[in-house]
Amino acid sequence: MSRFFYFCLVIFLVMNIGCNEKEINGKWKGEMQTPNGPFELTYDFNVIGDSLAGTVTSPMGQLPISNGKVDGKTFSFDVNVNGMTFSQQCAYMTDSISMKVQGMQGPMEIMLKRVPESNNESK
Repeated sequence: MSRFFYFCLVIFLVMNIGCNEKEINGKWKGEMQTPNGPFELTYDFNVIGDSLAGTVTSPMGQLPISNGKVDGKTFSFDVNVNGMTFSQQCAYMTDSISMKVQGMQGPMEIMLKRVPESNNESK
């Protein structure tokens, strides 16, 4: 009986961790507040095991994400902008991502919301 309990517990934990990581996948949008006003950012995340890949898009263009790591509902990555690396620490919640960015003026917080997938089916 105890082997069955431990087997069920392990299966539950593996399934729960995997679901959380897959929920990060997709496009997320937020605004970074700057002295010149809000700056819109769109992140496209792709989780592969415990690694994170993807891009960040702003009005200035698109940049790749590097050093992405996922640990359950938390993840981190770097973005290189003109030779400067900005480290980002994130926490996934059901409908948003809380992001702390280490910027030039100190840490900034950004809330990301999922971008709804477009439905291109014609009716």
